[in-house]
Amino acid sequence: MGLKLFSWMRAKHATQEAPPPQRLLIPFSNTHDDRDALRFACGLARVFDAHLTVLCLVEMPRSIGLESCPATRLHEGELVAAAAREIAEEVGLPNIETIIRPTHHCGYAIVNAVEEFKTDLLLITARYRNGRVNPTLDDTVEVVLRKARCQVWLYSAPMEE
Repeated sequence: MGLKLFSWMRAKHATQEAPPPQRLLIPFSNTHDDRDALRFACGLARVFDAHLTVLCLVEMPRSIGLESCPATRLHEGELVAAAAREIAEEVGLPNIETIIRPTHHCGYAIVNAVEEFKTDLLLITARYRNGRVNPTLDDTVEVVLRKARCQVWLYSAPMEE
């Protein structure tokens, strides 16, 4: 009886459709994979008529306070945000929101942004670090997958041989 009830509950839950996402978030650092993922996110935002937020993070060492972030580092974030706006206009979605934030750890900053903006869907580029046997996801992606309270889609290009 317990197993039957469990399977019934699971089947009932699986048939319910999730509503389409209304708030999308994508961290962007202007790499080739990030540019491809942003084009994909712009397409999703257009299809679902959703609000797209692009998060440009400026990582700082812990010895420097976030409130005293150097202007040169913030200028780098502005250049990344300008590249994101250019890609969005190229794709045909000119009304995206770009946010530049200094942070000590990108993973936790992304999780905080998910909560702050009440994000329904987070698109993030999967980055790998070389392990001894197999490549593994980097620390930022692992933190986001463990802590984010929304759906997370990973974008990854095929690995080069």
